[in-house]
Amino acid sequence: MDKAVVSLNIRRFRKLLESETSEDRRRSLVRLLAEEQKSIDAAGSASSRQQRSSSRWCEKCGGSVHLLTQGTRYSPPHDRIVTTYFGCTRCVHIQIDERTTSTAEHFSGLLDRAMSDLGAGMGNVQLFDRFSQTLFIAAHKGFDLPFLDYFSAVSAGDDCACGVALREKKRIVVEDVEADGGWKPMLAVAHEAGFRAVQSTPLIGRDGSIHGMLSTHFDSPHRPSDEEFGRLARHVARALDIVD
Repeated sequence: MDKAVVSLNIRRFRKLLESETSEDRRRSLVRLLAEEQKSIDAAGSASSRQQRSSSRWCEKCGGSVHLLTQGTRYSPPHDRIVTTYFGCTRCVHIQIDERTTSTAEHFSGLLDRAMSDLGAGMGNVQLFDRFSQTLFIAAHKGFDLPFLDYFSAVSAGDDCACGVALREKKRIVVEDVEADGGWKPMLAVAHEAGFRAVQSTPLIGRDGSIHGMLSTHFDSPHRPSDEEFGRLARHVARALDIVD
């Protein structure tokens, strides 16, 4: 089960717990959450489970709490928010720990190196927000406000390179936006930004889900070589280390 779905379930279960007076029913709800977490852990690595399952104590009764689930979301322009839910079986309390970190500073240097390796004049790193199901720009180089506004939120239904890459879960290369029919509605934005070609490579995590996108843009028709894409793979792996 997707972590975002479980997080949404927890919100629903919390409302039920607030109004539920039966202790047996409250314990059943907590057990359901724990079972959903087990299904997630079964597909995850032991190291990641151990990292998330650090000791916690219940804020209400002082008893030990156990991990229910953990979800990641992103808040534009660059905050990564990790929310962890713990449950106490003694007093049937759900405890929430939330940690916010900035990712922009990590992506800035990474984007510089990726653009240099591909000979690109512009580029951006987008992160995927599972709740809105959209990509948003976390770091960028060479773009002004019109481009940033136009591509502030990209979904799998959009026909730009990153939208198609999100939809198809694979790298998309547009060698010349003027020769690509899908780009016709966006040509004015591309002309103003000053690029003719673009590649978008999805950041696909170990669980097969997309965490974001690394895109580079070129001022003339262009397709990077296999050797250049090989160098780009190192930056994609580094980006995944930051967000996965």
